[in-house]
Formats: sequence, structure tokens, C-alpha cells
Amino acid sequence: MKIDKIGIYGLGKMGKNIALNMLDNGYKVVAYNRSPEPRIEVSKKGAIAVSSLKELVGNLAAPRIVWLMLPSGDATSDAINELSSMLEKGDIVIDGSNSRYKDTLERYNVLKANGIKMLDAGCSGGPSGARNGMCIMVGGEREVYGELKDLFRKLSVSDGSLYTGSAGSGHFVKMVHNAIEYGFMQSLAEGAELLDRGPYKGLNLKDIFKLWNNGSVIKSYLVELSARAMEHYPSLEGVEPYVEDSGEGRWSVDTAVEYAIPLHVISSSLFERFNSRSKKRISNRLLAALRLEFGGHAIKTKK
Repeated sequence: MKIDKIGIYGLGKMGKNIALNMLDNGYKVVAYNRSPEPRIEVSKKGAIAVSSLKELVGNLAAPRIVWLMLPSGDATSDAINELSSMLEKGDIVIDGSNSRYKDTLERYNVLKANGIKMLDAGCSGGPSGARNGMCIMVGGEREVYGELKDLFRKLSVSDGSLYTGSAGSGHFVKMVHNAIEYGFMQSLAEGAELLDRGPYKGLNLKDIFKLWNNGSVIKSYLVELSARAMEHYPSLEGVEPYVEDSGEGRWSVDTAVEYAIPLHVISSSLFERFNSRSKKRISNRLLAALRLEFGGHAIKTKK
């Protein structure tokens, strides 16, 4: 399939860099974002900036390709519903969000009812990967993937794109990827605390993590980012111990329960994030009180 122009809706940290990546690879890009600043930025690099989704569609020739890079949930659902009435039979929507795979299946069916094709693309690599080459997991009809295979190849690092299977599978694989990320991050965090509070005081955590990213068996992008975080925040001072989650961990645990699959590490890492958000948890107060009641163990009380 010869691609003339690609429309992209959503120019956040990932979407903006994907648009720039497309431009670098010789594609013409029509870009829309509700706030004007990123539209202006990509237009300076050669994109055609538009001020509405209708205008974006109007600037594309059939068969149209529209890449959505929006937050999962209502924002993506609303865009899919709008596009279902704007696009024509044979047009293609690529959903690059971190959507729940069950939601993706529903959106796929909405578009399919109107003859519009859809691929779900789980994109990994962060803003840097979006700009310079991602890892992309693509679900949908194999024939549709085949039409856009070269696009995904060009936007990825070498061997960084894969057709994963039927509709929703790209987002499912990305969900599991992010859940693994939860567990890996938790392990790195616990290791850092053991280094910091263990028997050898004054260890340089930043240098240790840098060392581990040179030839060790845990060498990884997350280890590299850990060292970088410690450069920005020495001793991690000024960083509140509050850890948010964006949904993929919860969805993975829900799926594990649905299919009766043990998910010890990932579940624990998700619950630890919940634990980080409350300084007034009654559960820990009850645990301390119970130790007093059954064993006479001392407790700390408020003065």
C-alpha cells in the first residue's frame, strides 16, 4: 500500500515524537491536538497542523490512515466514535494508546460495522523511542497489518515491530509488557533500599546502578533510568514516596484472576503502589495493635 499522508491525533510526549519520527522517515503528516503548542511545534518541522478532527480527515486522501495517540479510556473511545462517522469504507485507524484490550475489541467492532479497518499498536520505548525508534506490538487483521508493515518497521528500532495476532492482541501484549515493568521497577526499588539501609553506609547508589548497566546480567533501560533519576535527584531527596499506576497493572491482575493464573510479583508490585498513597492506613495501625494484644509487643503512639 502506497502511503501518501498519515493523520495523527494526539501530540503529547509520545504522539508528538511519533509525528516527528514519521516526518524523518519521509511521510507527510497531518497533525491535530486540542492545545495549539504542539501543533505549532510539529508544523515547524514540516507537518500540516489542523485545528479539528474533521479538518484532519479532510486533509487525507482515501484510503485514509489515522493514528490515534490519546489517553486510554473516554478520550480514545470518543475519538473512535467520531471517526466512525467521518471515515469511509477501507480507511484505517491505528490506536497507539495503552488501551485495555477488551475496550479495543469493542472499538474494533464499532469501526468494522462501518467497513473501517483498525489496528491496535502497543508502543514501548517512551518519548525517546517514539522519536528515534520504538518497539511496537500490533494486533488486528493480518491483511491490514501487511498493508502497513513497512510503516511500523520504519518507526521502530531494528526488529522492533511484531504482528501479534487478532484484534486486541497488540494492546494485550503491551499490557503484559507494562505489568512486567511494574515488577522489575519494584525489584530495583527494593534493591536500592537494601543498599541504602543495609550494613554498608555511604554506598553511592548512582554509581552502582551505572555499573550494573555495564556488563551485568540485569543491564537494562530501567537500570539506566534509575541511575539517571539519581543524577537528577541525589539521594532521591525531594521525591515524594507516592507511586501512581496507569491501569495496565490492574488490568493484568484482573486478567490473571479471570484465567486463574498466579501473578505473585506483579500483583505485589501493584499493591505496593497502592500502599505508597496513604499515610493513614488503618491496616498498619491494626497490625501494630494486634501485636500488642497477643504478644505484649510495644507500639508507638501519637503524643
